[in-house]
Amino acid sequence: MPPTVPLLYNSPLDAGRNDIRLVTFEQPPNGSTLIHCRLEIKSLDDIKDHYRAYLASEGVEDKPRRKDVIRWAARFPEAPSVSPATRDAYRFNWGDYATLSYTWGSETRRHQIVLDDRKVSVTENLAIALGAMARSGDYVGQFKLWIDAICINQDDELERASQVSKMRDIYSHAWAVVAWLGEERNYSHDAFNLLQRFADMTEESSLQGFGELRLPTILLFGKGFYGLNELMMRPYWSRLWIVQELVLGASSTILCCGDRRMRWNTFCDGINVLFRADMWIIKDDLLRADVERLGLSGEDYDSRWSTLWLHLVHKDLQVMSRYEEKGIGKLGLRRLLDIACSSHCRDTRDKVFALVGMMEPRIARSLVHDYSTAPAELFAAVSRAFIIHFNNLEPLREDWTWNGRLRYSRPETPLWGFWQTSDSYNLYESTRATLYNAASSRSAEFSFSGHRLLTCKGFVFDAVSALGAHGSGYWGWEPNSIVQFPSLWRSSYGGRDKTAEAICRTLLLGRVSGGIPPEPRHSAIFSLPKRFDVAHPQFERRGWLWMASQSGYYFRWNRWREAHDEMQLGETRLGDYFSDIIPDSVEEKDYAEVYGAFDRTSKERRLLLTSKGYLGWAPDNLYGDDSEQTQLADLICIVFGCSTPLVIRPQNGLFQVMGEAYIQGFMDGEAMRLLETGECAIREFTFC
Repeated sequence: MPPTVPLLYNSPLDAGRNDIRLVTFEQPPNGSTLIHCRLEIKSLDDIKDHYRAYLASEGVEDKPRRKDVIRWAARFPEAPSVSPATRDAYRFNWGDYATLSYTWGSETRRHQIVLDDRKVSVTENLAIALGAMARSGDYVGQFKLWIDAICINQDDELERASQVSKMRDIYSHAWAVVAWLGEERNYSHDAFNLLQRFADMTEESSLQGFGELRLPTILLFGKGFYGLNELMMRPYWSRLWIVQELVLGASSTILCCGDRRMRWNTFCDGINVLFRADMWIIKDDLLRADVERLGLSGEDYDSRWSTLWLHLVHKDLQVMSRYEEKGIGKLGLRRLLDIACSSHCRDTRDKVFALVGMMEPRIARSLVHDYSTAPAELFAAVSRAFIIHFNNLEPLREDWTWNGRLRYSRPETPLWGFWQTSDSYNLYESTRATLYNAASSRSAEFSFSGHRLLTCKGFVFDAVSALGAHGSGYWGWEPNSIVQFPSLWRSSYGGRDKTAEAICRTLLLGRVSGGIPPEPRHSAIFSLPKRFDVAHPQFERRGWLWMASQSGYYFRWNRWREAHDEMQLGETRLGDYFSDIIPDSVEEKDYAEVYGAFDRTSKERRLLLTSKGYLGWAPDNLYGDDSEQTQLADLICIVFGCSTPLVIRPQNGLFQVMGEAYIQGFMDGEAMRLLETGECAIREFTFC
């Protein structure tokens, strides 16, 4: 064995004993500047008698979860520290432990540490984190630290797979999860101060006056808004594994940045204030004020908020961590895919392995944690597991291979606006993920053959005959990609008024806030001005502060309209249905609601017209090649056990699923009458 490999890796972990390796720090010898630590093998089943008695009194039949650890820790009040305040709180005969959540960083920038008396090379990011952990003085003696890069022999695929399968237990059992965000820089200290101030605010506290604060008052916040924006752009938040780590840690998570610490609940409470409608309106001005005071305005710094990871914390991580503490709420396939595809991981298979702890236990147990498995085979196994567990074909709506999947495009996702509160953002699973009922009450009929073939029953009821513009990245559309109807498209909805109603419902995916169908008031979308410079004066005259604040986001509506106004719906252009004049006696909520609903609709979807005169949306794979895009003559079908229509393509006697479709007038079982009248017939599809 090479001399740089710790001797303890020679001792295999005993899965039957529930073994893991743990790190403790040691005092470096005189003259050494390297971090010194030691590995030990310990069993998670080696618990103390009084902790075992506590678990029995709580009725814990299987492995204890985060809620059990939190209740146990509440018996031992402590200062805001990572480790237990007293040894009486230790749960194991060998002591207790925390886990480290961090980003590995560049593999080429490495430092040395001393592990088991041997020099070992680790990434620079880990070395810096270890330095901070060592300085804290927490991980000595009987309180230890679990670190994936060190505690798992990364060169042993079998051990790696086995330990990855135990990640849920390792993180949910830990006394604390330490989230290392990195060193203190770019005013991160001010960001923590700002979040603490926000977290201390009551829900009734008005923030409206912040926008009028004079400079001396703003200085009380230091450079907190700039610091928070920089903090949320750190690579840590883009790492896929943090989802499982932070959620399983829940309120036992402590965020560390340099020597500054903050509990997870406090951090989330502070982030929530930023999402309050009054703060959301003025947050850009407050960030811009910080940027100007730092002399970074202009081309040197983009003074707009980077909101992707703010949304991750606000809408995903904090909600799921609350559910974790209650022992309820597992990730469905749609939420799993959205999170997996929006974050980064080193190995494509980690799109599954990094989130397996968030799945239903029966599904998780059916998956083999084997890094030698081909990604396509693993993804197929996950879909199969969900299909069998829930006895439906909802997974056919999804595709693991899409690189351009956009978050918050789901009709079940709560709309954000001034009328909503943070309580509106709950885990959207089970019934909320199936707002439609295209196959009515017809149950799934399916069978599997081999690893990749699924045979099921349904029927074809239409075909794609025209397509709107293909998305161009996240920010625009390609007008030249529009494919007009080959002749004169005839609306099957009726005259102009009925067709206008169908257009309205199509643009909103047939659902608005709370998943309810649109009402007549939502025809407001037809008088939502195309350009913000035309809309803004009208918003201001009416005192519509929220709509008037959308200058940085309105471009999506503007660019979609620019790309699609010339699309022909029979003898009428799509743009002819719209006006730039907002009528009198209307309410801001109606316009904000349709504005938000359309923004959600237009992500990863492409407008379509069908052969039989219907409107809808096809999947739009932003970064796929031509073979992965919806094409003319693709079929539109209903599959029993799937809540939406699907776009499918014949392929050498089999069929390829392109993705879910929205067809106005066929989302709530209406297509089933085509079977009754004999216009369509049930058939078998074998999907590859």
